[in-house]
Amino acid sequence: MTCKLIHVLTLALAIQIIGATRLMCPSHPNCVCGSTFPVELNCNIDGSIVTISFLPNTFINVRCENATILNYKRLPKCANEVETFKSVSFKDCPLPSSSFKDVLEQLGVSKTMSLIFQNAKNLSGYFDRRHFTGLRDLTKLLLSVTGTTQLPDNLFMDVNNLTWLNIRCNSINISEQLFKPLERLETLEISHNQMTNMSTNLFSHLSFLRKLSLWQSNVTWFSKDFFSGVNVLEELDLSSNGLNELPTLIFKPLKKLRKLTLFSNKFSTLPQNLFSTNNNLETVIILNNDVKMKELPRSLLGNLQSLRHIYIQRCGIEILPYDLFVNSSQITNISLAYNDIRSLRESTFNDQINLLELDLSHNNMKTLEPKLFSSLVRLEKLELAYNSIEEISGSTFSSLLSLIYLNMEHNNLKTISSYLFSNNKQRMSISFAYNELHFKNKEVQNNSWTSNTISPFAHTFNLKLLNLSHNKFEATYDDWWINGHEHLDISYNYINYLWNHPTSSYKTIGKKSTKQLWVAHNPLNCNCKNFKFLDFLKEHFKAQIKDESTIQCSIWRKEACNMRFIIFVCFISITASTSTIIMLLYLKYRKNLHSMIKNNLYKVSHPNEVKQERTVIIKYSEHDEEFVLKEIVPGLRVHKGIKVHTKPIASDCNKENFIKQLKNSSKDGDTTLVIFSPNYLMSAYSHVNIKKIRGEMLKAKKTVYVFTDMGTENSIYAFLKEQRDRRTTILWNNPNFWNILLPVLSKEKFKLTFRVKDSVNAKIPVKALKSDVQSLDPTCLHYQV
Repeated sequence: MTCKLIHVLTLALAIQIIGATRLMCPSHPNCVCGSTFPVELNCNIDGSIVTISFLPNTFINVRCENATILNYKRLPKCANEVETFKSVSFKDCPLPSSSFKDVLEQLGVSKTMSLIFQNAKNLSGYFDRRHFTGLRDLTKLLLSVTGTTQLPDNLFMDVNNLTWLNIRCNSINISEQLFKPLERLETLEISHNQMTNMSTNLFSHLSFLRKLSLWQSNVTWFSKDFFSGVNVLEELDLSSNGLNELPTLIFKPLKKLRKLTLFSNKFSTLPQNLFSTNNNLETVIILNNDVKMKELPRSLLGNLQSLRHIYIQRCGIEILPYDLFVNSSQITNISLAYNDIRSLRESTFNDQINLLELDLSHNNMKTLEPKLFSSLVRLEKLELAYNSIEEISGSTFSSLLSLIYLNMEHNNLKTISSYLFSNNKQRMSISFAYNELHFKNKEVQNNSWTSNTISPFAHTFNLKLLNLSHNKFEATYDDWWINGHEHLDISYNYINYLWNHPTSSYKTIGKKSTKQLWVAHNPLNCNCKNFKFLDFLKEHFKAQIKDESTIQCSIWRKEACNMRFIIFVCFISITASTSTIIMLLYLKYRKNLHSMIKNNLYKVSHPNEVKQERTVIIKYSEHDEEFVLKEIVPGLRVHKGIKVHTKPIASDCNKENFIKQLKNSSKDGDTTLVIFSPNYLMSAYSHVNIKKIRGEMLKAKKTVYVFTDMGTENSIYAFLKEQRDRRTTILWNNPNFWNILLPVLSKEKFKLTFRVKDSVNAKIPVKALKSDVQSLDPTCLHYQV
């Protein structure tokens, strides 16, 4: 059914739009088209700028820019055929010289039910009967003009079907005869006038009038029978006048009156029985009274069984009678805000069992009687903000079983009872912001004062809002977190810790907890206890910390509470420490480390070779023993794959023994390292032919000669050193001595080769020695396995 209705309405709108497009931009020599929906024409009529916008069958708006005189006969026709429009309006246009009926026909309007004529400039000319001749179908008329002071008595003779009339004319005088033709009039609004003197019988013949507004008409006085004859009047607005008093029986004829508005007048008092006969009265509005009334009369709003809404604000009222609302038990809304009320008696709201909203904010009340609200069992909203209330007893709100909203902001509350809301079971929104609450009550026990810190919300569960901001709390209470309050505001207090127990006690918080939280502008300690609690709320209850960005704690303090941050810092510290130790060890043992790396690289590249320890026999002159034991032996023993044996040569060695030693220099698998020095030459070769010995040295296997310049200078030694076989000899003063010797001695099979300035046929099986070998200058020593 709904879909069919939508389709019908869419089709009707489409038809209307199609009809508009057929009429869009009518051809006229004085006008150009400004838009197409709604259609807008910009016309120049004899120098006067006129804008016409219209929607077929709906409205036509004519707006004049600078016209003081306008020839309406030259206006364009807005419809191909004469049609009916719901509303036609003229703004800032001059009065036509003929009837509005003629003007409408010129525009293509056959009939309209609503005519609006507004002119904020001083109108030239006056209204007379001819202007409305022929408009018998007109039901609504608005005249808002400036400069007209008189409306003729017969002005509305031809529009006697009007049901709605609004006259906004400054300084107009209205006679008793003006409204007589309008017997069907239901709504009459006369505003923005200076009607200081009005006839008593002005409205007496308007027997169908239901709504009358004399808003801002400068009415200062009414006779007691002013409203005689308007017996069916339902709404009356006398706002913004200069009324300072009302006759006691002025509203007596208004048996049907439902709404009365007395906004901005100068009443110093009101008659006691002002509404005694208005049994149908539902709404009374008395606002912004320019004079302080101080006190309302007794039973002013009593005995009115239809009364529902009462708004008496900004009237300077100080005292309310105890029976102000007596026997008016159907009231649902009472607002007495922005007055000077200091106290209310307990019986003020007696029998108000249907009251839903009560506003007592912006007054000067210091106390609330314990039974003031005892009858308000259906009250849902209570406003007590901006008073001077200092204390609330435990029974004050005990009867408010239906309360869902309580506002007590901007009072002087220092303490409230711990059982204040024990009877309230609704999902309330409670605000105690801008007070002096701290919940620290001192009691006398055993002749001494003790502090009692019981929260007034210990027995209150599932609040929709609890606003305790801008108070003097120094600590939180468990029930704030565990009673399931949805929104909690504890900002602008003196709280250091959000949770006053160990973190293990978080389990006491039930399945429901705060969804939105405000905690900023407290001296919160930037410690892990607070941060972990907030993280707990966010993780387990998806809580939103609405002002978390304003908490004055550095990001590092917060992140330091997370385990991942601690692990990260520990990892960085351990890594930095380990790197420092490794660097120091490397700098200290880098020479030995190089040898170790080379050996390991060789083992990786030759995994099938048999791993065994190599034996190196060191032969030297007994005169060089100190050098050998101090320099050579320690350097060899550092290498774990080399076993060292020493064989010193005595100085009395003869020729036969020497040759025998050369031939049997080593066993299979052993390597001989000869420390060849002038001392060794004198000890081992003193009785041997030099040529013979040089030949035997060339034939020796697995023997390496180290030439060291120790002992007395010897020309034969210098000759042998100069003519040495560079394939099997090494100089001690070579800067890369150990880098060349150790890898060679650790191999099972080796052959030392020496070539001068020849690197084409060089073979380097161990890459780790490449840099050391290539650094030799001017020659390069290579070995191959």
